[in-house]
Amino acid sequence: MKLSYVIVTRNRRDPLLQTLARLQENTHLSKRSWETIIVDNASDDGTPEAVAKAFRSVRIVRLPENEGMPGRNHGFKIARGRYVCLLDDDSYPTGQAMPMSLAYLERMPKAAAVVGRVELPTGGCEAPALPCVMLGGASVVRKSVLDAVGGFSPEFLRQAEEYDLSFRILRRGHRIERFEDVVFRHEKVPGGRSSALVHRMDLRNNLILVERFLPKPLRRQYRHDWVRRYTALAGQDGEQAAAKKGLYEAMVWARRERAVGRQTLDEQTIELIFSLRARAEQVARWKDRHNVRRVAIADFGKNVYATYAACGLASLERVILLDHREAFKGLSYRGLPISDYSAIPQLSCDGVIVSNTNPAQVASLADRVRAACNLPVLTFWHPRYMNEPLQPDTTDKPSAPSARAA
Repeated sequence: MKLSYVIVTRNRRDPLLQTLARLQENTHLSKRSWETIIVDNASDDGTPEAVAKAFRSVRIVRLPENEGMPGRNHGFKIARGRYVCLLDDDSYPTGQAMPMSLAYLERMPKAAAVVGRVELPTGGCEAPALPCVMLGGASVVRKSVLDAVGGFSPEFLRQAEEYDLSFRILRRGHRIERFEDVVFRHEKVPGGRSSALVHRMDLRNNLILVERFLPKPLRRQYRHDWVRRYTALAGQDGEQAAAKKGLYEAMVWARRERAVGRQTLDEQTIELIFSLRARAEQVARWKDRHNVRRVAIADFGKNVYATYAACGLASLERVILLDHREAFKGLSYRGLPISDYSAIPQLSCDGVIVSNTNPAQVASLADRVRAACNLPVLTFWHPRYMNEPLQPDTTDKPSAPSARAA
């Protein structure tokens, strides 16, 4: 058995049935070499019965209560494949995504997982804020690695669960590889997701990551940034109470992490995730190449601190933080005013650095900057393709994926 699909679902019978039909068309492996496991989080819409009737070979794990995303662990335990593909109940591979992923993992023993490009019905894409993190709906991972690290942590009901698992994988010396020509589709079928729960879990779980994995100096910096960021985003949606509850729960977890012992990442793993040194080196080269002295930072993203610190190390004067979202309007970041991109023409700066490294967002953010000014623009993420070498570091090169990825 080469491959086990593991899908977690709750009360989404019809999208799940459509996904299972697509797997039969899109897997491109012999029938005996792959299997599908459904973990049902206590659905009451007849999901398990419908799956059992339409797809007799699919294995179903019925849970008596909703365990959220960590419910996948029940599927991991019984998976027979050497590799496990994590899917949402409305996501699936396209083209040759599965054969390509398996072939890569077989010839690259240090690689723990392959993460694909996720395309949406709108024509856009989705991706994690940090490129080295797996996606629960578009990742193929070694079963042996999942067995070693223990799967998803049960406290992460939803939001940031892939970050926790990815950090634990990376601290063991494995790699998580992303490729733009390994393509998945996510139909984004509307569900009953609670806005309050999402905002509460976003703040709570990201702060658990800070307390669990980051060394003390970075812990303080990222705690500051993520509290401010996720609280503002919750406030924009009128979910201040949810954010307050999430912050309180995060404080309880912080005490627990101190008591049981943190899983602090080593310097090499921290660099792999946050690219602090690499970003500083890129900023320094870009500064010298374009004779930049005063700079604007674009996007209040998850890893904006790495750019802010890199500018300081390069002795650049940081003028402003640019962000188009209403949530941050009128706020400041470490003394920098936050404004939208319309402020660029009025600024006396020499260049703009896009701090965001989300593969689905970098290109559009860089385009937004270039539409507002003719200044040099620095981006940190560039697409990588499985059958091509990593693109060279051309620090002021547009970061849009090529026509091949689109």
